[in-house]
Amino acid sequence: MKKITLLLAFTLGFFSYAQFDWSTSPLENGWVEYAGANGEGSVQSWTYYAGELPFMYITWEASSGLESCEDWLVSPLVEITTTTSQLDFSVEDQFTANYGSTLSIQVSTTDQTSGFTEITSFSEGDISPSANLSVDLSAYEGSSIYIAFVWINNDGDRLYLYNLGLSNQYASIPSPATTPNPADEATVDLTNDTDMNNDGSITAADQHYVFTWSPGITGDAPTTYDYYFGTSSSDLHLISETSANDSYRLYGLSTETTYFWQVVPKNAGGSAVAASCPIWSFTTSSNVLSFNDNQLNSIVVSPNPVKDVVTINNLSGLDSVEVFNQLGQLVLKSNADLLNDNRLDLSTLNPGMYMIKIKAENKSKTVKIIKE
Repeated sequence: MKKITLLLAFTLGFFSYAQFDWSTSPLENGWVEYAGANGEGSVQSWTYYAGELPFMYITWEASSGLESCEDWLVSPLVEITTTTSQLDFSVEDQFTANYGSTLSIQVSTTDQTSGFTEITSFSEGDISPSANLSVDLSAYEGSSIYIAFVWINNDGDRLYLYNLGLSNQYASIPSPATTPNPADEATVDLTNDTDMNNDGSITAADQHYVFTWSPGITGDAPTTYDYYFGTSSSDLHLISETSANDSYRLYGLSTETTYFWQVVPKNAGGSAVAASCPIWSFTTSSNVLSFNDNQLNSIVVSPNPVKDVVTINNLSGLDSVEVFNQLGQLVLKSNADLLNDNRLDLSTLNPGMYMIKIKAENKSKTVKIIKE
């Protein structure tokens, strides 16, 4: 099978482990955050974002002395057993430049503020731009521990932390996935509501479908899936490894076309045999679920890339304009009264990719934009 990136794909969902439920702020459920003992790191603090993908983030800060800033995020007491002795988590480094920051993973059997021993550390190169990471905690099997995530930097980068869980590193290989959506040989309607290629209008290139499935009934639970796709069952292409347990959104699909797809579950025990994983097919109809709104389709956001200010044309009936970062965090919101000649000031945002969601008359259009 070939690895290609011809289609723009986005993942949905996240790990759901009972040990680390971040559906509400972890700082309200036993987690603590604080600056390092050297006194550096007190300007910024770990902050929670509640969204479709909940996460904690920490922003860079400059040290006033020779030592780096330390920002600690420490779990409540957790029990480590033979089935929970691997720590899994995902991270994202906001900027591609390497500022020399480090993420240190430390453990204490004493309390949340003392007695810590570093288990491992990850350089900014290990993290950037994003990574799914694992840490071996087998030395603590049979014990209860506090786990610390320590962001060490000096005027460094912003770190996002999410998808935390404890898994079984001795797991048996998972069995093939079941209950596909779309069902095998089904005919489906595509959805088209987001200007993902940022060409100024919602076109066929933005058509997408959200695929779902269920884990198999034997073997231990999967932690990731390899997602394969193509127009022939004998020539599937690896689109991505997704950390989503049961869903995947794929853009760039065509109407009245037959496609084939396959998911191969994986965990610490290994990967299911691809030959034993079913290959499903579906056909897209001529119907596309779309807002089909001429006013929204004619909206253009320019310039793109942008340094400070963008202009949004054709804003009759505007309800609001919202700006989200790559992890879905709302970073800016405005309405027609707050805009100056249809101009939206983005100068306070850091460089990176953002999604601008324009809402008008109970409909919306989303445009991807690059902030320089």
